Amino acid sequence: MLWNIVFVWAWWAGISNLVGILYDLGFRNLIGVDASESQQVQQHTSRGIKVFPHWIYNIQPDDVVIYSSATSESEEVQAAFSIKTEGKKPMLVWDYFAFLGEMSKYFRTVGFTWTNGKSSSSAMAISVARKVVPHFGIGIVGALVPDFGGKSYVVGGDVSPDLSAARDEIQRIFQFIFTGKKLDYSLIKKYRFFVEACEYQRHFLNLQLEYALITNLELDHADYFKDFADYEAAFIEMTEHVKEKVFVLPDLASETIKSKSNVEVISAFSAFDFRYLLGDFQQENGKLVEAVLGAVLDATLQDWGDVKASVHPLIEQFHGVRRRMEELTTLPNGTKIYSDYGHVASSLALWYAALKAKFPDRKLICIFQPHQVHRIQQGWDDFPGAMQGYDEVYVYDIYAAREAYSPEEILQLGKRFAQHVGGQYLTAFSEVETVIKTADADSVIVLFTAGDGDWKLRSSLGLTDH
Repeated sequence: MLWNIVFVWAWWAGISNLVGILYDLGFRNLIGVDASESQQVQQHTSRGIKVFPHWIYNIQPDDVVIYSSATSESEEVQAAFSIKTEGKKPMLVWDYFAFLGEMSKYFRTVGFTWTNGKSSSSAMAISVARKVVPHFGIGIVGALVPDFGGKSYVVGGDVSPDLSAARDEIQRIFQFIFTGKKLDYSLIKKYRFFVEACEYQRHFLNLQLEYALITNLELDHADYFKDFADYEAAFIEMTEHVKEKVFVLPDLASETIKSKSNVEVISAFSAFDFRYLLGDFQQENGKLVEAVLGAVLDATLQDWGDVKASVHPLIEQFHGVRRRMEELTTLPNGTKIYSDYGHVASSLALWYAALKAKFPDRKLICIFQPHQVHRIQQGWDDFPGAMQGYDEVYVYDIYAAREAYSPEEILQLGKRFAQHVGGQYLTAFSEVETVIKTADADSVIVLFTAGDGDWKLRSSLGLTDH
């Protein structure tokens, strides 16, 4: 191949998924561009994929460019659009979510979306679907998953009569997307695509969805959505475009969505005996996943009843998702360390309840790295109550992605926020390490982290291969 597929922001889970999927399908013309070191980047380079810092790789007129919207102003993306504008070639340039939309034109797509729990529920569903759904094609999650061999995607299902043949057919679909080469009509909508669908900037409207899941709606991404009504409107619009059915829970904060003719409210269900998951709210994930798998399998198999008996225990065996209350290690003195991606007040409160139920007699320590200033401002009145149960609270350096604040503004806001929630502000990761090293033996420490905080934590604990 003389052309390359260039991925800008190669460390990010979304872009990293596509790199891995295409590599597994036999594409070797893959180029990564990134300024960060991470486990994902290390995985790419260990496979022989070249990952360049910014400014090093020059975009060529024959290249395909797929980028994160966070890098839209990068030199590589701007160069691609410049080439396209100058008419040297009708270049294929997609942001990540537009490319997922392009994929969904050729797959029967199931989307997992809501304010909290997208990664956990989509990973749970994919983990089971690949074992029971005929013609399972691709699964994509926004986090690394132990059940996927530490990756955040799956290509091909276990029930395919010939996995090699299935991957060859899926590879031909991507070849058609990139080159326009002739595609067998029989391959269009033959395979299933399960994907975590993001509401930010209404990205999920790119997808051609056959089924979708929604559970809770809680205003998030206030840097984009004007208010809860605007947030809800995005989900309403998404619902109206789902071809078959949308599954929701009874306590969904939208009567408008629940009244739609293609929406099914799930209420009756049998309880799950999860072996590896914390939190009663995981029951809700389980029943939604079981419902959508029932719908998918009912459309492809004669007898759903026989399959359901195997689906339920497979859901119970799901190991969870990385950085979703993931137990990292137990220190020699007995202190347990967890990592989580929670960044809204309700997440911190839910996980406190789960940890308290599991460790009723142990000290619970919360180290919280806020993910963007607007979430602090939006949840200012909610965070104190969400964090008050923890025995110790620390606030670590705010991760102000996509926001234009000076270091001094971040510092002052962080100090005020820490005081507001009754905690101590930490400006350097070395201070996080000190909290961990000096914790009592009966402590359980959870680091809610954004940005590179999780990577720093794993590096500090010698767990970068986990």
